[in-house]
Amino acid sequence: MADEPYILVADDDPLVLKSITFILQRAGYRVITVTDGEAALAQIRADHPRLAMLDVMMPKMNGLDVCKEVKADDSLAAIPVFLVTARAMVQERERGLEAGADDYITKPFANRALIDRVGEIFAPTATE
Repeated sequence: MADEPYILVADDDPLVLKSITFILQRAGYRVITVTDGEAALAQIRADHPRLAMLDVMMPKMNGLDVCKEVKADDSLAAIPVFLVTARAMVQERERGLEAGADDYITKPFANRALIDRVGEIFAPTATE
């Protein structure tokens, strides 16, 4: 079970965290959650999740900074990072992509669109 691929979801809003977790688990994914950026970075370093979904605005360390740290570390850089935020402005999206994010998802999002984006990450390694 510990080696089973999982999605790390980091968000300080309990309702958003619960919602994303429910959507992903219902689609069959294993999910681990944390509520701040430092915990997210520690979890990524410890376990190398298959995907990290990071809220941009979190305490202790924001999602942009976590993403930059992950992408600057050769042992972690291949882990896909999705930034999740309520900020839909073009400049914010550009900042996220410049930080190295593989995708930028704005809240609120369509459940199906989220599942489809996550599915693209898991599809190449599916062995079932």
